[in-house]
Amino acid sequence: MSASPSRPLLAAIERSRRRLWLVCYRMTGRRETADDLCQETIARAIEREHTLRHDDRLEGWLVRIATTTCLDHLRRNRVERRVTELVDPLDLADLAGAGAAGDGPEAAVIRRDDVRFAVMVALQHLPARQRACLVLHDVCDQPLAAVAETLGTNANAAKALLNRARATLARARHHLDVDPAADREVVERLARAIEMRSVQAFTDLLADDVWGVFDGGGIVRTANKPTFGVRTVSRQFANANRRQPLPVAAHVRVVNGEPAVLVTVPEAGNLPIAALHVETRRGRIAALRVVRDPRKLRFFAPPAPCRAED
Repeated sequence: MSASPSRPLLAAIERSRRRLWLVCYRMTGRRETADDLCQETIARAIEREHTLRHDDRLEGWLVRIATTTCLDHLRRNRVERRVTELVDPLDLADLAGAGAAGDGPEAAVIRRDDVRFAVMVALQHLPARQRACLVLHDVCDQPLAAVAETLGTNANAAKALLNRARATLARARHHLDVDPAADREVVERLARAIEMRSVQAFTDLLADDVWGVFDGGGIVRTANKPTFGVRTVSRQFANANRRQPLPVAAHVRVVNGEPAVLVTVPEAGNLPIAALHVETRRGRIAALRVVRDPRKLRFFAPPAPCRAED
């Protein structure tokens, strides 16, 4: 029977719980999987406390255990991803609580660019070890020596993995000359175009080199490959309009740390039917990623209905 965890370890676990969850989310792109792997990480840490070295920083040690836990999971569950498969959208308020907008190291982690939806989607294109190397080094600020130890290799090999990961990540995102965060004014105009069901207003927002991905999860009918160009992306919007007979509402929400559009059907209890994430450039939409998979949208509580003033 293993010994009880020490107080310092329990304190470190509580301090690091959100960070560990985010590591698992970045590695898998799935909320429920991140829940399970975060719990498995904590169990492993308690079980392996006797392996701690005197010079180990507890938080860094926990992050490395989370990474190896995710790598083990990915090796056990080799599933080929669909070309249009997107990650689970993340409402950071659910994870961070009221302190998400405050100061301190946890708030800084949550605000990092790597939680952006576009980056999260691109991460899933990386092989598992490249993904782990990038997350550990560029996200969690682990030195290459620690990254190499986690991956069971040497620092030079870890550096080569990191360089390949960065190059693959850039290719997967297609456009890198985009705004640091989605332009909120553009997102609000997109929401209005959706509510008006105006194909012209939607088309006017698109950059000439726009591209889009529509993920229906095999449940909702969507394109089965990415679409490129104004005409093709606009046609996708027009087709979605025709297939939705009921009026829709479009709400600007902060998702993965930046403004996105959540589309709901008021006559169905404000049921979420789509989440649209955009990358913008000079007042236009350069990339559009649309989650239609109802399994991924069920995490979003329906927006509260407006109440008339007495």
